[in-house]
Amino acid sequence: MIIFNKIIIAKVDTESEDEISNTSTSANTASQIKKQTTLANYVLRPFSDNDKSHFENLVLRMIVSNGLPFTFMENQETRDIFNFMMPTLKLPNRRAISDRILSKISVNITEEILQKACADKIGVTAAFDGWTNIKREHLFGVVLITSRGKPLIWNASDISNQRSMTENAKLHIKNIMNDAEEKGIKINCYVSDSAGEYAAAR
Repeated sequence: MIIFNKIIIAKVDTESEDEISNTSTSANTASQIKKQTTLANYVLRPFSDNDKSHFENLVLRMIVSNGLPFTFMENQETRDIFNFMMPTLKLPNRRAISDRILSKISVNITEEILQKACADKIGVTAAFDGWTNIKREHLFGVVLITSRGKPLIWNASDISNQRSMTENAKLHIKNIMNDAEEKGIKINCYVSDSAGEYAAAR
């Protein structure tokens, strides 16, 4: 009889362990569901102003780095993908990208370049050149190269209405010098190609 009682007690203990195990499993499952629900709510939450600005910055960088037209964001397949990932997200159209977003980010990038150039205590190198784009416009561009060899796109100007003359080249170089001095950028040297007007301006 004593043995029988022990068997019964052992059986009860085993059932209690199973109940505890099942309870623990249920608690873990509930915790996982709660975490998944919380994550889903986080992903689908409305964008704050900072989130929206950061998202638009990423969109513009994606478009530029992949050589895509601004109309890419108006493509129905593109919208379908973003809508699948986040239905509440409103994508910017080409007008918003080319006007508001591009202008704002250009200002931010210019400020970042200025800060990096000013922070170089050793000094930078100013490299400039002229070229013609696909619209047959004549451009004059300046790149600042830091003492660590990092290029910083400084400026690009449309000089289509100017003749390729030595005096114009001198004026462009002088403008670079004045602009750098005004903004506190230390330029150690100037580099150009071997075009006649630039060679004569040296």
